[in-house]
Amino acid sequence: MHSYLVRHQGAPEIIDLGTRPEVQRRGPLSAEDWAKHLDPEGRMLNIAHLKQVIFKGGLCHAVRKEAWKFLLGYFPWDSTLEERKALQRAKTDEYFRMKLQWKSVSEEQERRNSRLRDYRSLIEKDVNRTDRTNRFYEGIDNPGLVLLHDILMTYCMYDFDLGYVQGMSDLLSPILYVMENEVDAFWCFVSFMDQMHQNFEEQMQGMKTQLIQLSTLLRLLDLAFWNYLESQDSGYLYFCFRWLLIRFKRELSFQDVLRLWEVMWTGLPCQNFHLLVCCAILDSEKHKIMEENYGFNEILKHINELSMKLDIEEILHKAEAICLQIKSCKVRSRRWTVLV
Repeated sequence: MHSYLVRHQGAPEIIDLGTRPEVQRRGPLSAEDWAKHLDPEGRMLNIAHLKQVIFKGGLCHAVRKEAWKFLLGYFPWDSTLEERKALQRAKTDEYFRMKLQWKSVSEEQERRNSRLRDYRSLIEKDVNRTDRTNRFYEGIDNPGLVLLHDILMTYCMYDFDLGYVQGMSDLLSPILYVMENEVDAFWCFVSFMDQMHQNFEEQMQGMKTQLIQLSTLLRLLDLAFWNYLESQDSGYLYFCFRWLLIRFKRELSFQDVLRLWEVMWTGLPCQNFHLLVCCAILDSEKHKIMEENYGFNEILKHINELSMKLDIEEILHKAEAICLQIKSCKVRSRRWTVLV
């Protein structure tokens, strides 16, 4: 695979990226192996190695409830078990103080608070259609739905400027499913939203930036495909919008979402790994798109129809290989360095 690397000055230069390297993945980290990384006081040991193991294979489900708190930054990696218990007690008090704020608003007060009213209305609509086929959220009067609703309402008290924006329920749902605890799920969600905040801001600057970065990356990786998309008015890659907005939540099966997110939360093997996940999916679909001569609408339809048909392990293999391929390229510009 060749890449045209556009210089800041002068003519474009063709860069041979070389052969895409083979990468090996492994099975998920077991509870037994996780326990080996704890010292007698409960501090995590050999964190860099632990993150590498998680990146390479994810976690077995039994470990997720504890490990996600570290990966998301709710628990400090160097904290003792006692320090974490104290943190949870303090965070429990803080959570219920904020929950009481919206719980104690009377109907009369809410009539004079249009923003709170709008947030509540949006949350109720979204909660009622979030992962309803998952056993944790299915059926009428499901306690999981009540928790989903209450955590999102409390987040409005935590960050009233942002409040609630459509799509945020998709980010909370897997976290609540794993935590099975209202308070822990809330604080893990807060940490995830710290990463994702710009995606949901009114100006959507985070989304604009990521789409530009993705387009730049794809152009550097595969100019022929990028040129084809550009010729079909698809160079801005708007068909990837949902992928980026809620981190592939509606593209993958629920269990595959859990695997992808924990792998991405390691921060390995490079910054913006989620953009390489996009590139990996597009790399698998480019021949079909180009050979069938798809136009703007057909590209959009094709990408939307990939939902629930993607193989997460194949995607992670390819995304890591693309990252290593870029990193091994002898000629690197500032663009590469910033993106990967």
